[in-house]
Amino acid sequence: DVVTLEDSGIPTANVATTEFIGAAQAQCSALGLPQYKPLFVAHPIQPKTPDEVRTLVDQVIDQIVAKLLQQKVQQAA
Repeated sequence: DVVTLEDSGIPTANVATTEFIGAAQAQCSALGLPQYKPLFVAHPIQPKTPDEVRTLVDQVIDQIVAKLLQQKVQQAA
């Protein structure tokens, strides 16, 4: 989805947990967008309380907004 949206000129902010750093980078590369930089929060999130999740969001919200306001990431040739 990130590649499709970015390729259409729609900025994205993909957020995952640190457990998926390698998988996210591999997926971006495999889909032709190796320079895309997902955002990561501490793993796991499933057992966290709503307040703990809000704390995680607070840690990345400025980065999310910045990514959504930036220009399209250029797809690799």
